[in-house]
Amino acid sequence: MQGLRGLCGGHEMDLVTLAQLILLLLRNLNLKPRKYRLEDLAYAIAAYLLGVQVTRLGIPPSTLYYYTKKLGVKRRREERPQCASCKSNKVIKNGSFKGKTKYKCKTCGKTFYQAYNHKMSKEQKERILKEYLNRMSMRAIAKVEGKPLTTIYSFIRRKGIEAYVHLIVLREQLKAFTAKFTVIDESWSYLRARRGPKRIDLWIWNALVDGVPLSITGNRDHRTFNYLLNSLPKSEVYYTDGYPVYQVLNNHIAGKEYTYTVESHNSYCRAHLARLARDTRAVSRSEAMVNYSLALLYVMYPVVYSREKTPLNEAYLKGIENIRNKLI
Repeated sequence: MQGLRGLCGGHEMDLVTLAQLILLLLRNLNLKPRKYRLEDLAYAIAAYLLGVQVTRLGIPPSTLYYYTKKLGVKRRREERPQCASCKSNKVIKNGSFKGKTKYKCKTCGKTFYQAYNHKMSKEQKERILKEYLNRMSMRAIAKVEGKPLTTIYSFIRRKGIEAYVHLIVLREQLKAFTAKFTVIDESWSYLRARRGPKRIDLWIWNALVDGVPLSITGNRDHRTFNYLLNSLPKSEVYYTDGYPVYQVLNNHIAGKEYTYTVESHNSYCRAHLARLARDTRAVSRSEAMVNYSLALLYVMYPVVYSREKTPLNEAYLKGIENIRNKLI
């Protein structure tokens, strides 16, 4: 009996093993309940001792107390957190709110929730961002890293906002340069659903300014294109396809044979971000998260689509390096 009491006090025994051991003890003590099977009673007692809630058996608490006392074992005491104010261990349960257990300190009388530690090291933060930027879903990252899904989502969103803001500042700094060439194209994506009435079409306008990727999201109209054009540095020549909105450009050369680099950039984004892939379960719910994800991709995996080094793309790479050092 002492061995059973010691095992119940620790975490070494699971529910099934403990139920089998209790069943042997009940048979050795020659206990014969009137209304319940011996196996069901042993399982209910094991669940009670381990703090597991079992309601299907229909055995009242008084019966469990009686046979638990006969066996001479005690229920495992539930671990409770310390008081957040006075660090006292005299803590009792005080109801719940939205599924979260509330506790009350008997020393200082304050009520609090149990605080979980979800702090991450620098290496883990960088690993999570790389996993996200290599087509892993947030739910998969949460399972691999052992963190709650809400923690992973808030961390990626927060870092995406930081990267997005820093890139806006860097884009304004790049306006001081004059690019030798700019390649512009738009790619299609969607929000909420791949098919059906809930789908919202989303167009990502990409511009390679001396090979530097700059993008915005919106509709496939002249207004969105003007917003993109106003945010780009001036360029000596513009390469686009035959879409009519590009006719307002000066020094404009149209043709699909000139836009292969920006098409490569579109494929690169789809290969790294699951939310931009066609026919995927990882669906974007908001346009903002698409912008934040692209900003993270540009910062964590910087690529310049030009073999020629220019002052503009060199300044861009230096700026990206500074942003990444601040981000991680």
